[in-house]
Amino acid sequence: MYLYNLTLQRPTAVFQSISGNFSGTKVVEILLNHGRALELLRYDEDGKIESILYTEVFGIIRSIIPFRLTSGTKDYIIVGSDSGRVVILEYNPLKNQFDKVHQETFGRTGCRRIIPGQYLAVDPKGRAFMIGAIEKQKLVYILNRDSTAKLTISSPLEAHKAHTIVFSMCGVDVGFENPIFATISVDYSDDGDLDDVQEQHKKKMLTFYELDLGLNNVVRKWSDEVDYSANIVMTVPGGTEGPGGVLICSENYIAYKNQGHPEKRAQIPRRMGTDPDKGLMIISHSSHKQKGMFFFLVQSEVGDLYKITLDYQGEIVNQVVISYFDTIPVANCITVLKNGFLFAASEFGNHGLYFFKGLGDNEDTLIEAEGQQWFEERGELKHLELTSSIGSLVPVLDYKVLDLVQEENPQMYALCGTSKNSSLKVLRYGLPVNQMAETPLPGVPSGIWTLPKTNLSPDEQQSDKFIIVSFVGTTSVLRIGDNIEEDHDSGILETTTTLLIRPLGQDAILQVYSNGIRHIKADKRINEWRAPGRKSVLHATSNQTQVVLALSGGELIYFELDQAGNLSEVMKKDMRRDISCIEISPIPKGRILSRFLAVSDWEGPVRVLSLDRDNCLSQVSMFDTDKVQIESLSIVDMPIQEAGVDNTRQNAQQHRGAAATLNIPSTLFLFIGLKNGVLKRAIIDSLTGELSDVRTRFLGRKPVRFFRIKVKGNNALLALSSRVWLNYSYQGKLEMTPLSIEPLDNASSFSSDQCSEGVVATVQNNLKIFTLDKLGENFNQISVPLQCSPKRFIIHPQTNYMVVLESETNYNTEDLNLTELNRKLAADNGNSNNDDQDDMEFDEKTNNKKNKKIYKPKAGKGMWRSFIRIMDPVSYQTLDLIQLDDNEAAFNLTTCTFANDTDIYLAVSAGVDVELNPKKFTASTINLYKFTDNGTKLQLVYKTEIEDICYALTAFQNRLAAGVGKSLRLFEMGKKKLLRKCETKSIPCTIVNIHTMGDRLVVGDIQESIHFVKYKRSENMLYVFADDTVPRYITSSTILDYDTVAGCDKFGNVFVVRLPQNVSEEVEEDPTGSKLRFETGLLNGAPHKLEHIAQFYVGDMVNTITKASLTYGGPEVLLYTTLTGAIGALVPFTSREDVDFFSTLEMQLRAEHPPLCGRDHLAYRSYYFPVKNVIDGDLCEQYLSLDPIKQRAIAEELSRSPAEVLKKLEDLRSQKLL
Repeated sequence: MYLYNLTLQRPTAVFQSISGNFSGTKVVEILLNHGRALELLRYDEDGKIESILYTEVFGIIRSIIPFRLTSGTKDYIIVGSDSGRVVILEYNPLKNQFDKVHQETFGRTGCRRIIPGQYLAVDPKGRAFMIGAIEKQKLVYILNRDSTAKLTISSPLEAHKAHTIVFSMCGVDVGFENPIFATISVDYSDDGDLDDVQEQHKKKMLTFYELDLGLNNVVRKWSDEVDYSANIVMTVPGGTEGPGGVLICSENYIAYKNQGHPEKRAQIPRRMGTDPDKGLMIISHSSHKQKGMFFFLVQSEVGDLYKITLDYQGEIVNQVVISYFDTIPVANCITVLKNGFLFAASEFGNHGLYFFKGLGDNEDTLIEAEGQQWFEERGELKHLELTSSIGSLVPVLDYKVLDLVQEENPQMYALCGTSKNSSLKVLRYGLPVNQMAETPLPGVPSGIWTLPKTNLSPDEQQSDKFIIVSFVGTTSVLRIGDNIEEDHDSGILETTTTLLIRPLGQDAILQVYSNGIRHIKADKRINEWRAPGRKSVLHATSNQTQVVLALSGGELIYFELDQAGNLSEVMKKDMRRDISCIEISPIPKGRILSRFLAVSDWEGPVRVLSLDRDNCLSQVSMFDTDKVQIESLSIVDMPIQEAGVDNTRQNAQQHRGAAATLNIPSTLFLFIGLKNGVLKRAIIDSLTGELSDVRTRFLGRKPVRFFRIKVKGNNALLALSSRVWLNYSYQGKLEMTPLSIEPLDNASSFSSDQCSEGVVATVQNNLKIFTLDKLGENFNQISVPLQCSPKRFIIHPQTNYMVVLESETNYNTEDLNLTELNRKLAADNGNSNNDDQDDMEFDEKTNNKKNKKIYKPKAGKGMWRSFIRIMDPVSYQTLDLIQLDDNEAAFNLTTCTFANDTDIYLAVSAGVDVELNPKKFTASTINLYKFTDNGTKLQLVYKTEIEDICYALTAFQNRLAAGVGKSLRLFEMGKKKLLRKCETKSIPCTIVNIHTMGDRLVVGDIQESIHFVKYKRSENMLYVFADDTVPRYITSSTILDYDTVAGCDKFGNVFVVRLPQNVSEEVEEDPTGSKLRFETGLLNGAPHKLEHIAQFYVGDMVNTITKASLTYGGPEVLLYTTLTGAIGALVPFTSREDVDFFSTLEMQLRAEHPPLCGRDHLAYRSYYFPVKNVIDGDLCEQYLSLDPIKQRAIAEELSRSPAEVLKKLEDLRSQKLL
């Protein structure tokens, strides 16, 4: 078995965010650290985020920081990773990629505590940076320029200190004096064990390290004791911009410290009603500096933002001033941007971009009481406004692929989030759309177009003036303004069916109808051309200066716009067959006329005709469609570089909100839509008109029709079939993604003052206007809020209702009444008996839930609340919600049936007064519920006590199989409790999942991988007959066939193990079980061992793995999800030829395209176990980002052309996945 690993959904967790001018212009950009990838974002003045670049680094990114050389205009990026190297990256806007400027090796690979990379600090003047480890090692590198103004880096200077744990690091602003770096650390040299550090209450020290540029060494300049709870050190602007020094964040306090300056402390204000005895910590921070002012923005562990300013004179700080600013979701990192925005990378839930409505100056909202400053919590944001958000699935706790609503393709269901951010996410493959307007029409339209206010270059952004809707026998003209209303004074003929309307020349309008052409000039003068004889116009196509008509009988007539602005007939040609569709190519840059025309008749072949004067309307190439009738044609020029071709033609792409212009090569594509729902795409050579690189894709059951639109200022194409598909360029790649919208009939681009770039379309007798804001997202999400942290969900086998298990410890106490609140917290806040629904409201703008009362007191350790929810998967309505009582913590659930009973039951495992670490509980039970009212309600039957917590449940042969601690048991239904019928205690640690097939049970152990168990019904015995040879900390597993199991562990490994064929036959041929009874393995293991079929390291903790098909009737693949919100697939190969091709491609890319951060790709994918029989599809898809010379070289090694290599990559993804 060989597998192909491919990421379907990128990781959505953001561990760190930084900002800078990475393009070398004045545009502010955001760089996100996704753990294993880097993503560059831009935003416009309206706060709309656009992803510019996403790059896999094939390593683990530990830290990132920007820096700028003195008097420089461009920011570089320093990356600390698990490669044992420090890498400096530069963003190349011409190629839209990160270039590696420097790579310096200093240690071993891996995330080790003594290998630098965990911390980065930069001198504010960009002269040096420090990279530090958690323990001992710190290295300083000097940055400079050479004679050609290129960045240079020195050899490392050591600043090591043994037996020292570092907590935070930053650069100190000292102007142009010797650079200084500050660290917070603890010395444990007197202790023999790290575990004793906290117990011995060692001193935590703030240390300044000075880099002497003259002597070229690093010395410890100054050290001072700080609060033992200090966790963050922040740079204070110095020189002419501030007093210098640092701010120290600790529990309840923020202090200013500097060498030779007394400490200035300020207490962090607290919310009214919170426990004053519980400490408050700062978890993320950012700063903003401009001429004449600076401030800090920090966030506490409960989400409150505080603004920090300093009252200072010269270098003397008089006071640290802390004021409450606003409250947003808890963030891993916050970044204040230079032009009035704040980016918050949320720990759980969507990430947000906020606009500063105000800075909160001269605002006194704090109340002094009992020696503490308090503030009233706000129900909504006051100084910030959410302008844009990035969807996040973090963390994915359970995941299934099911078709519960009987759609064309299955849906993905994921349980995400924690506490009040919990939700059920329903993912459908398709680009999300934002519908802005919908209105009924008087009939069913036959076409729709828009006309701009002025006929400028098609590449320039401009607003539309008219929407023209054609009906049978009539045409309606709608003027676009503050309101859309009919216009009868446009000069457009309204008493006929319009075939085509396009802008023509500088200021004219072209209308084509069955009897001829209507040429409407700006002064309302009208020129008409009538079809000769009894012929009629069947099809028409045009651009700014050319018009081609197809008449009945197969005649083509070609017109050009002369210098006087009039249409003149150039040539006629009789094609001798009726024309089914025609399409003219767009005008290339620097030319007045286009060169090619695509024509097709009803017998199928597509002919490309030349429009040059010397061979006008003569055929230059042809494409055969095997006599399948063609529905439509389209020729589109897209900013895509053709594979393996040095394309010197440049197409300027202006990103809105950016001052810089990116030069991107362009390619001319011919799209062919067939009657059978198939799309074919080919590249047209811009010089000869030859067709090459043909691709095929099935879009739907209906004929394919094309409509050209604009997406992010670039040409794009809508392909309408039974689904709506969008072809567009994204980060240098040609993407083809369905839209999450009902099937459309007609469409056109739309632009107005309210909607700068959108689409106007018709659906039967309705007109819709929508926008495409989230390009690059493969899945459209529907979020259903849940009560608390979800655990598992299952599907009722008869009704298809979802049964969701939710369980949370140390929860927020919105639901607690006053009695319980007093009992657990000994504090009466007076307003805790509101229902949970009263504490929640929804933001209509973002469709996200927000809290009126945020972060109430916690219930305490060992306090749980658990719910069982029955949900309708169609309406997402909760049919029943049961809360478990007696402080029960629910862990797993399953549906089951029992012998001599036709009812379906729900079994739920739970524990009472559970503490997770160390493990404690007062009772453990399996609760049995009965479905009533057609599966919409639950009724408790009884609870069965067991001696250990049960983490795994499943149905097995009209019994219930349960993993009680390390015991595997089979239960039958009794009158008062479940009856234990069979048991084995041969599992080493704790059972976390169970799967069944036939008489076999496959058991996953929390530390000891997979075990195969055989049940002998005649003897009522369970025998463990096979286990794994290596320990694995199993998180999820699934059965592939009777002998094969796929699983994943908490370290990020995905694996496939199989029972040897001879062992499987031997077990099945043992009817009495006598061999199994007396066989014993070595070291208390099973007598037989599993074979390792496949092994692969993903890069994130893998939570779930399942076997499913993503398309109707498509092949089954392995799907897995990670804690960081990524969704990946393992696709089995069906031919040895494909295995050889992709393995060779992977090997070539390892050599020609090494990972960005210096990690060895083979070593990375073999992080814990050697990679086996799995090809890295994410690496293979890096082939497209290579320069043409390397593309051709690799293709030659594969005995193929670059286009054929790309076709193989594209076909594997589209045919077997999405």
